[in-house]
Amino acid sequence: MIDSIINIFRQQAREHKLIRAFYYDRNYELGSGKDMYPLFWLEDPVRGYNKDNTFLNSVDFSILFLPSTEESVSHLQNLAFSTGLNIIERIKKHQNTLGISILPDWDYMTVRDYYDDNAAGCRFSVTFTQMNMQNLCLIDEQFDPEKEFDKYSPIKDFDITPANSCEIFTNKFPDFDLKIRK
Repeated sequence: MIDSIINIFRQQAREHKLIRAFYYDRNYELGSGKDMYPLFWLEDPVRGYNKDNTFLNSVDFSILFLPSTEESVSHLQNLAFSTGLNIIERIKKHQNTLGISILPDWDYMTVRDYYDDNAAGCRFSVTFTQMNMQNLCLIDEQFDPEKEFDKYSPIKDFDITPANSCEIFTNKFPDFDLKIRK
């Protein structure tokens, strides 16, 4: 389900004529200096909860540009708002084929000097519904009542009473004799 959400927004960003890059990552990765602008940044994490076999999901995404002058910031914020609005309305228009339905109470916020690249644009918060796609007939196939957890051993075991009274410790750290003085 998470992949389908990411792919819906990736597809919208890829098909929009203005957007040059799509990223799905945490915000602290934004502004690294290696991003292509204008970009669509879908923030990780995606949030959601289940109600009556329907998922209510929320995502945050930003449409960002690199301004060349201070005067261009408000123009780029307006352009970012228009681009984000186009994407939201396109998803709403194709909600039956995409499998999600955007709720009407989404919000936006203008940004400037955003992260290290000093980008400008708009950040959107969108909530949408999506049906629970779990096939309930296959639930029992996902469980094994005989399963046990594997035992975890941080250090490999070795025999402390060797059969031939001689033991070679292959798991022992090497002993280096490095000269540190002349």
